[in-house]
Amino acid sequence: MNIDEIRLRVEELSRGFGVHAPDVVCGEPPQGVDCILRRQGRNQVIVVGPTFDALPEYARDTDLAWAITASDRAYLRKEGVPTRVSVGLGTLVGLVCAPLVFLFDSLVPVAVTALALLVLVVLPVMMRRQIYAMDRRVAEVCGEEPIHRALRYVQEHPPRTRGLYRLALKLQPSPEKRAARLLAARP
Repeated sequence: MNIDEIRLRVEELSRGFGVHAPDVVCGEPPQGVDCILRRQGRNQVIVVGPTFDALPEYARDTDLAWAITASDRAYLRKEGVPTRVSVGLGTLVGLVCAPLVFLFDSLVPVAVTALALLVLVVLPVMMRRQIYAMDRRVAEVCGEEPIHRALRYVQEHPPRTRGLYRLALKLQPSPEKRAARLLAARP
């Protein structure tokens, strides 16, 4: 794996997205993941694993494009999950959990209910909106064909992740739904 070539490709793609290019390092992303964006304070780094080279070129470019889009916090705040949705979901969790404090006179049921609502309702809604926004942005900059090919590749070769990353993948929309949503968003 030539890290300098990957850095150059990240810089080219970043110019297309109009964002500052994240740094690129060789490392160990989570099992089953070829590359991942990691935030280290205010800095962002794309960690490229040893399996990245085995990907087809279109999948490598799309993975890098998704990571670059994820690094654009302003875009994700604007197009991903609006503040009103976050406030609405937070209010919903509060309204469901507040009566439990009085009913059980304990914070344990409240904490369990809030955590369950967070994992089962809030996170999937927020993740889906961000993923759909990222897909639209990558298709806008790189074209629809590479992203459709990459989604087919992910469908044919699903990542073998574990732990929280596996949960995060399960909460995301399937590649088929993402492709269909992308086609529906076409002007």
